[in-house]
Amino acid sequence: MYYTRKFAIAQHYLLSSKSKNINLKDILRLTEEDAFHLLKTHRWGNHNNVRDVCCPHCGIRHEAYFLPSRKRWCCKHCKRHFYITTNTAFAFHKVDLVDILAVILMMVNSSKGISAIDISRHLNLNYKTAFVLCGKVREALFKTRDLSSLSGEIHEDGMWINFTLRPTNFRKNNHKQRQQADEKGRKYPKFRTTKRCLFAITQRAANDSNISGANRTIVAMDYTENADTVFALNQRFVKAGSDIMCDENPAYKSLDFHYTRWSVNHQEAYSAKGVNNNLAESFNARMRDLMRGTHHKTDNKYALHYANQAAFFSDNRRESNGKLFEDVLKRCLWVLPFKEWVGYWQGNHREGELLGMKAFAPNEISSHYFKRLEEQAAYDEILMAA
Repeated sequence: MYYTRKFAIAQHYLLSSKSKNINLKDILRLTEEDAFHLLKTHRWGNHNNVRDVCCPHCGIRHEAYFLPSRKRWCCKHCKRHFYITTNTAFAFHKVDLVDILAVILMMVNSSKGISAIDISRHLNLNYKTAFVLCGKVREALFKTRDLSSLSGEIHEDGMWINFTLRPTNFRKNNHKQRQQADEKGRKYPKFRTTKRCLFAITQRAANDSNISGANRTIVAMDYTENADTVFALNQRFVKAGSDIMCDENPAYKSLDFHYTRWSVNHQEAYSAKGVNNNLAESFNARMRDLMRGTHHKTDNKYALHYANQAAFFSDNRRESNGKLFEDVLKRCLWVLPFKEWVGYWQGNHREGELLGMKAFAPNEISSHYFKRLEEQAAYDEILMAA
């Protein structure tokens, strides 16, 4: 703590030594052999036996044949060959394993996100390569979201993205960026056709001495902040009887039957009589910082991935960067390859936007990851017993 004459000021967690137990120098000093064994340990465990693996093709765990010169295994059951990144987010990679680890750590260490151009400069990578690597990490975080139900005090709010038109050069042309006057003579500004609304549903931490504020955030996107999407999101992710904190947008009035709704008039105050949705507003502020200061613009097809990245690191802000690095690395190693990121620069993009409840469809959730979580936990118990 920093002490003054009258009182003590608690040190911010990110300034403490507990928050940083791994640094970029540690990663860049690794050889490819070291990086290979690090990936093997986080994917299959048992760092003492390089042959103890689980075949990514047939799913049988055993001591497979291993060819050290090629860093390749051969399954004794299905007879198929596989590498350390086979059937992972980094399948078909062409960059060094050390660079992959460095990209993950740089994304973990950047509290407001890091752009692909910065990563390409730091690691001397091609911009397209850095962009795809970042996209794969975000996709892995998106596919492995914790979508269990929220309860207690829930703060909700929406924010607009990709809506601002470029200002006109001449003042006399300003009228072209305004809509026709309504019945009261008001002329509202025009917006881009890419305008979308991001929803943030945040849960206040309860009975947790390690963290204050929000500890769970679920994000969604739609064309507008409408009642149908708000009701569908709450019905799926918020337990009945929870306290909903929101503003006076009429979209939230449909929640009155199943929840206790508390609203605040933001034209009058940010917080009134203890009622506010500041947790959701705080997330929206961080998201705006990420959009304006780091990435500048995002395609609507991938905007929800950026929002989920911000939500993940915000919810885990009290974890050390070493623990976060291991968590993100395992998520990338325990998901299947993403077809949207294979041949991205050749035109293979995501087909559509993740609007409404489409973002929570079964194909947007990695069942393989959660299956691997259970299998690894059972295997760790066996090793501990032995």
